[in-house]
Amino acid sequence: MSVFGKYDRIQIVVMRDMYSSKGGYKMIKLVASDVDGTLVADGTFDLNPEMYEIIRKLKKKNIVFAAASGRQYASLRRLFAPVASDIFYIPDNGGFVRGSNGETLMKQSMDKELILSIVSDILKIKDAEPMLCGRDYAYVREGADELFCWMRDSYHYDIKQVPDVFSIDDDIVKISIYHPTDAEGNVKKWFFDKWRERALLAPAGIHWVDCMRFDVGKDGGLSFLMKHLGVSSDEVMVFGDNINDIGMLQCAKESYAVGSAREEVKRTAKYIADTMQNQGVLKVIKEKLLA
Repeated sequence: MSVFGKYDRIQIVVMRDMYSSKGGYKMIKLVASDVDGTLVADGTFDLNPEMYEIIRKLKKKNIVFAAASGRQYASLRRLFAPVASDIFYIPDNGGFVRGSNGETLMKQSMDKELILSIVSDILKIKDAEPMLCGRDYAYVREGADELFCWMRDSYHYDIKQVPDVFSIDDDIVKISIYHPTDAEGNVKKWFFDKWRERALLAPAGIHWVDCMRFDVGKDGGLSFLMKHLGVSSDEVMVFGDNINDIGMLQCAKESYAVGSAREEVKRTAKYIADTMQNQGVLKVIKEKLLA
């Protein structure tokens, strides 16, 4: 089943209030946040420096922070460099879960046959390019110079151009479809109908649609991390803005869509925070957890 249309059938359940019957605030032990569109503008490194101090304060209160993103681990570690060893990572839309020291705690590799078939069809989409996401590197075709430079210079990816994307020897967990103007619209023309029953397809902004195994997603990565840390859904706070965040939001009783999020995400979240531009995530954490 594809993410396209999947959430039209979600039944929204009434969640318990943030405060207990005795008036005390429920203990949050894990805060997980999407990055692009939630903490920073898509494809930028403009993270509010105050976020580093907030993460340090959360750690002092024994609250873990996890960056959950479609970005690769190397990009996230650079973005959070001042506190890189203080947080956990759910990169590549949950394809990996990595610890504060970079150790791989979980990986969800795609089958080689699935990779080859999906990449072959991506190359049939006009102006689209595949980006294959592995353990330590992402891979694009030689000649995809615009995409390569954008990922290297804006997202700060560890990325390689290769002559043959069909012969990459790596644990590929995600294939991203890049389109310069409208990835979601072009995928819906025919690719979606062909692959919706065989892979998870998740829009991730104007330029991206991510292709993964059905059992892979930020929700799976977050669920693994919750189990790893011994944390329940009552003890988790989550922030997101796009379709690929919906499953993750459903893992937490305290879920927030930023005010600039897609409408599908707002309908799923328990709360609406201020916009990404107005530092919605920071405002909520400071008010609810650090006041």
